[in-house]
Amino acid sequence: MFPFPFVRHLLLLTMYALLCTDIALAQKAADPAPTIKFGKITPSQFTNSVADSTAEAIVLYDFGEVTFDNNAGELWMNSNYHVRIQIRKKSAYDRATIQLSTRRGKSGQHEMVSDFDGYTYNLVDGNVSIDPLTKAGHFTEKASDQVWLEKYTLPNVREGSIIDYQYTLRTPFSIGYNPRTWRFQQEVPVNWSEFRITIPDYFYYKIMQTGYLTMAINENKSTVGPDIFPGHHGVSASAYRFAMKDVPAFHDEAYITTADDYVSKIEFELASYQVPGVTGMLKKDIAVGWDAMDRTLLDDANFGGQIKRTGFLRETAKSLLSQHPDTLSRVKAAYDFVRQTIKWNEGAALWSSSIKKVFEDKKGDAADINLLLIALLREMDIEANPVILSTRSHGHVNEVYALLKKFNYVVAQVSVGGKDMLLDATDPYLIPGMLPLHCLNGTGRLVHPTKPRFISLTPTDRDAEVHTGKFTLTDDGEVTGTLLHSHGGYSAWNTRKQFALDGKKKFLEGIQKKRPAWQIEKADFSGADLKSSAFNEDYTITIPEACGRAGDRLYLRPMLTEAHGSNPFKEAERLFPVDFGVSTDETFMATYTLPKGFQVEELPKTVSMVLPEEGGRFLYQVSVTNENQLQVVSRILLRRPIYFAGEYGPLRELFNRIVAKHAEQVVLKRGTVAEKK
Repeated sequence: MFPFPFVRHLLLLTMYALLCTDIALAQKAADPAPTIKFGKITPSQFTNSVADSTAEAIVLYDFGEVTFDNNAGELWMNSNYHVRIQIRKKSAYDRATIQLSTRRGKSGQHEMVSDFDGYTYNLVDGNVSIDPLTKAGHFTEKASDQVWLEKYTLPNVREGSIIDYQYTLRTPFSIGYNPRTWRFQQEVPVNWSEFRITIPDYFYYKIMQTGYLTMAINENKSTVGPDIFPGHHGVSASAYRFAMKDVPAFHDEAYITTADDYVSKIEFELASYQVPGVTGMLKKDIAVGWDAMDRTLLDDANFGGQIKRTGFLRETAKSLLSQHPDTLSRVKAAYDFVRQTIKWNEGAALWSSSIKKVFEDKKGDAADINLLLIALLREMDIEANPVILSTRSHGHVNEVYALLKKFNYVVAQVSVGGKDMLLDATDPYLIPGMLPLHCLNGTGRLVHPTKPRFISLTPTDRDAEVHTGKFTLTDDGEVTGTLLHSHGGYSAWNTRKQFALDGKKKFLEGIQKKRPAWQIEKADFSGADLKSSAFNEDYTITIPEACGRAGDRLYLRPMLTEAHGSNPFKEAERLFPVDFGVSTDETFMATYTLPKGFQVEELPKTVSMVLPEEGGRFLYQVSVTNENQLQVVSRILLRRPIYFAGEYGPLRELFNRIVAKHAEQVVLKRGTVAEKK
């Protein structure tokens, strides 16, 4: 019998990316692949130029190939690898230790590394020296009951060394049936990266490609596959070949979710199989659609089963119902009860083995807490349903494919006034309808028995900050006055939470550390309770030597300590979207009373820059009133949480303008300013 006792588990496996529905046929151009043979190194190969001169290493060659065979009635997947790397800096010495994880099954079967062979090459006086891997360089380490690590350390590595190694990873199908993800792009440049796989027509795999780089080779050829089942010979197969050339290093740019969303890679997901059986070919569809996945979740004891068994919540529900007359107040009451009663262990999860035990122990992960919230709401006769999502660090969800593995979190959904309200009871500082920042990642899936759908996770709340200052400037350059820093939306949530965790004293110490120029004479805080829409910091401060002085002139940067001093977007071009998570609204308004005898000689020019498609704007204006006062207004408005790569140029320029304007000075001169001609 073909060994597929893991079919139920297969139904729950998923993988994210874009399905390559049309794999290109063999290219007619000359094959660009380099001729690389293991263990063959010449002096000329030590001279490698790369565009990124800061790279600590260069991957000269990265090759992988997957085939299938049958050994003693068990189907195996063989992954053969050959890697060649030049070490350029000491910081890359750890690349000479190759760590391979292997999985172990409960039945005693396990993955195994075989035929590992490796060498270190150095150029000494124009000749190539060779140092082979020794037995002392290999050891095995247990990471867990299911995972063991094989480590191989190549000897005599120094700056300029080339390491060359190859090995085979053998995986029984009872442990793994999807080839491991092949990443063309790494943290260092890659001269050539190639992956091949020959798939017998017994199996149909989804082939999924992500990233922003172009393939040098993208082939699919028909061939004859291996004889993996007795009595069945000459089965057809598909031979795939993918390769990239001169792959730039992947740099973790500002404001992205997780690197795995953007790095160029190939993934495989077993969609269906048909294998010989006693009565003919046995066929099984593995890949599930969204509706089937919803049913799977709702029928699972550790998901849908948890929100059906709610008798232990009956008394709590009755108590809350008696105190709150309308739906919205009841939703808030249940929400407050769970988040104030159950402590989050900071774990993300989809499944809960027992929300009753969580209720008794008063602690749990995200699935424990939010499935408990759904159960309580249902016990209060409020329709509540789970929404599954992927956190920002876990990666994006592709709505085209029902890939459950890409989800790692669950929140609650209720309908209030005909609109969706999403609730996450893991955080006691969130207001109802607001999700924590780590959940703001595109779309989630409303798991519903009759009306499932995708649901937007884009927040309606902004990250809003308003600074309002009233200052007096002395003739020796000192600034004194008041500054009100008001936080709204996500800024209020984050600051209120920090204030509650730190306490007033430690919170104030943090403010002082970030603004060492301040002499804080008084500090008041309001809005710490969740009923307040804003959290306010109210300071009375003095900033000695806030102005530069030269002769009879003072030089004031009117943004004081609140200026944007650097642009987070350093690169001239960008391949990836800019994902802030939330939209931003940041305002600074201040009035300065000028010292007697001083007048304004020079002001920064007003700027008003608008992003295309009404994506946002920057306004900066400094003016003088008749009362010998200086007024400054700076407003930064980013209307969208995500800006695509094509919008990067204007966005980067907007921040360039912000930094430049915030650095400009107002020039004050003692005495009458001569009229300009």
